[in-house]
Amino acid sequence: MKALMIIDMQNDFAKKGGALYFEGAEKVIPKIIDLIKEAKNKNLPIILTQDWHDEDDKEFEIWPKHCIKNTSGAMIVSEIQELLNDYNNVYYIKKTRYSAFYKTDLENILENLSIDEVDVVGLVSNICVLFTVEELRNRDIKVNLYKDGTDSYDKQLHNAALKIMSQVLQANIL
Repeated sequence: MKALMIIDMQNDFAKKGGALYFEGAEKVIPKIIDLIKEAKNKNLPIILTQDWHDEDDKEFEIWPKHCIKNTSGAMIVSEIQELLNDYNNVYYIKKTRYSAFYKTDLENILENLSIDEVDVVGLVSNICVLFTVEELRNRDIKVNLYKDGTDSYDKQLHNAALKIMSQVLQANIL
């Protein structure tokens, strides 16, 4: 079965004024909305990851504070969340590290749903997207990554991540 995975489309990343917002991050939202509509029409599972940190998370030794639990910055952007409010086949993964698999129940969800293919979109391409795609591929799950559904604050790292996902991880870059 196929699923749509939306990685970290949260206010702190995708909205102006967000703690780790970068210019143009919101440009991925229209493609993600289109994919949500398609997935809903086919009743496919939609999995959303959310960076979800305590105030004193160790990640803040590397990055500025962002996506603090239960703050507006940690919430899924409204355009996406509104499309999912009436959808029952949706799963939320709250994570504290780059990979959506680290100390979450994502693996169990994928197994229980018999997921063998995932369409991936979200932010940031060279961090949470890359490390989650790597884990999906380690489990022999086919990955389709939409170029216009992901981006980064650093275009060189973005392009390098796309190349790694394509050439090393054998993800389909669409």
